[in-house]
Amino acid sequence: MPQVIAFIGFHNSGKTTIIRKITSELRSRGYKIGIIKSTKHSLTPFNKEGSDTDLYKRDGIKKITLVTPELSSHISYEEKPNLNFIANMFFHGMDLVIAEGFKNEENVKKIEVARKDIGNELLKERVKGVMAVVADFPVEGVPSFSFNDTSKLSDFLEEKLKLKKLKEQGEITLLVNKRRIPLKKFVRDSLSKTVLGYISALKFTENAKDIILQIKLKQK
Repeated sequence: MPQVIAFIGFHNSGKTTIIRKITSELRSRGYKIGIIKSTKHSLTPFNKEGSDTDLYKRDGIKKITLVTPELSSHISYEEKPNLNFIANMFFHGMDLVIAEGFKNEENVKKIEVARKDIGNELLKERVKGVMAVVADFPVEGVPSFSFNDTSKLSDFLEEKLKLKKLKEQGEITLLVNKRRIPLKKFVRDSLSKTVLGYISALKFTENAKDIILQIKLKQK
């Protein structure tokens, strides 16, 4: 599962601008990057009244994917999934998933983006998980970067998210009820060896690069 970082900030603070810069820099360093963007707008073209997808929705279908020659779109009408779950389900092969928005998402590290012409109030004072701020004014309490510090901020993300180490060694991730559970090295190694041991005895598993094991427990 890729690492996840969310860029948060007030409207027009420059989130998309800095994300594009960071994405370009990290891709030049060899990382594969995925993007998740939060929006308040409904996806009406996808579920236009009377369309097939709208009819499926009315029938009570909870998950619908629309595939076109250019792209695929997936919508779930169940409980809103968290970022770690989305990254695990849809971003296989990525080293890092950058989310725009999601300021209230729990268990996700965040970078705040702020501009003085929007206001000096910072979300970090009331939002958990802010590890740094990108701003055009002085910020205290956490590491801060200017909008032109693309290289330094990329270095910061590489270090704090351990991108180089994970890219070189691979990663094992445990999600329980869509929440990422931290694993100590001994537990990671034990789980990895156990699963790989069983996998190696099965057909069609040669040269495996990405393994997903999902267990759904019956409700008592």
